Amino acid sequence: MSNFRLDPVLHQPLAPWWKRLVAILIDSVILVFGYVILVLAVTAAVTQGSNSVSSSSSTSGASALAAVAALWVLLSIPAAVYYAMMNGSRRGQTLGKMALGIAVRDAQTGGPIGFWRGLWRNLITIVFEVAFSIPYLLDSLAPLWDARRQAWHDKVARSVVVDLKP
Repeated sequence: MSNFRLDPVLHQPLAPWWKRLVAILIDSVILVFGYVILVLAVTAAVTQGSNSVSSSSSTSGASALAAVAALWVLLSIPAAVYYAMMNGSRRGQTLGKMALGIAVRDAQTGGPIGFWRGLWRNLITIVFEVAFSIPYLLDSLAPLWDARRQAWHDKVARSVVVDLKP
């Protein structure tokens, strides 16, 4: 059991990196279904509203960029709320974390981190992902070499991910 590591502060087993990765993949699949529904609804609304308006063949790059940014913000809101509510709950688990038997905990007390710290934890990840690709990659890989298996967003939110079923 070389992958087993006990947290020095909480004295609970820490979640291995692969469980965190699989939980994120499960959560991503769940969120994609929500995104598809949201995009279809927005597309239907925009299409209905623009049927009577003639479109120009020369769409500016700035308006295309603004549309992509607006879509990204629109799609980020449900994910941020999902992660904040689920990771910040008493259980500290998203559906993916429930499936893998891992949970987010306060790094000092072992208790729940609450909605706002759960939101902060997720927003840090989004900033790394969008603005800085290399820090996002390093944040994602940090649990592999960190003594408490914390990603950078865990450190900022003062959280750890524990293994409930080691």
